Formats: sequence, structure tokens, C-alpha cells
Amino acid sequence: MLSDHEWKTLRNVERQFVAEDPEFARSFDTRARQLRRQQADSVSVKIAMAAAVLLGGLLLVIGSPGGALAFAAMTGLIWLAWRHSHDSSRRST
Repeated sequence: MLSDHEWKTLRNVERQFVAEDPEFARSFDTRARQLRRQQADSVSVKIAMAAAVLLGGLLLVIGSPGGALAFAAMTGLIWLAWRHSHDSSRRST
């Protein structure tokens, strides 16, 4: 935890960076936004995968192994497509 004096010092350093090189300071903001977006995407995918597993299990319980298998295959393909697009976008930045 930072003290009040350390926070003030940190803010002063930040102001100096912005004053001396605004483009450099903006690059940090851009990267922070990208990281937040990636985290939100990751959480969404984890929730969707958990729901897919539960629905696949439900299909098995109600006696539809073919439906559960088809559901699992589609979920896997969607996950692979998301993973490929996620990896591609990470490499391009």
C-alpha cells in the first residue's frame, strides 16, 4: 500500500511523462484498455464453456448421448475458433 506522499510522487512522475511525451503516455492507456478487453473476453468464454459443460451433462442425464456428443463437438469447435482468433489478434498487436 502506498502512502499519501508516495501517491503524490507517483502522480507527479505521471504528469511529467505526459508533459514530456504524450504519445508514450497514451500507449500505456491503449495497452491497458486492450488488457481489460482481453480479460472480459476470457471471463465470458469461461462462463460460456461452463454452461456448455452443464448443458452437455444435462443431455446425457436425460438420455441423449448423441445430442450430448453433438453439443460437445460444436462447443469444442466454437472454442477452437475463438482461441484461434484470440491468438491471431494477440500476435498482431
